[in-house]
Amino acid sequence: MAKIKAEHLTNNKNVEAHSDWKTWHRDDWDFYPRTNMAKNTAHKEEFLNNDFSKWQEMQAKLYNAPAVLYLTIPKESPIWSSFDLGAFAQTIMLLAKNAGIDTMPAYEFVRFPEEVRSILAVPENEALAVGIGLGYASDHHFNDYEAPREDLKKVLEVFK
Repeated sequence: MAKIKAEHLTNNKNVEAHSDWKTWHRDDWDFYPRTNMAKNTAHKEEFLNNDFSKWQEMQAKLYNAPAVLYLTIPKESPIWSSFDLGAFAQTIMLLAKNAGIDTMPAYEFVRFPEEVRSILAVPENEALAVGIGLGYASDHHFNDYEAPREDLKKVLEVFK
């Protein structure tokens, strides 16, 4: 983990992000997720007293996670496989919480796939899909952040 963190810190300063999964600029997202992301960003900036650099510093240090679980998926998988991977990731996070371990899934962990591949020997035909930080939450005030959530009635409709 120390090697990955050191490599990540260097990459974060000198290399443009290039994860295995293509990322989109938020302007290219559909209206609803783009609006939701903008709300979250504004809320986070307010939480940080408009000093986003502290969050970026924490990202560059991979959130000080003592361990990261990297989930991969074959690059030639159909898009439907990402649903399975997401369900698997959520199950892992629920099991960890049940065992008293905190988790944090984050894009930051997979921004530079070569830093992980060079240390963990992840094959080129596997995409680093997501990293999940594992550990025990500290008393750091960042851990008090709660993303704004839409009312359940706005995002879920049950048909009878």
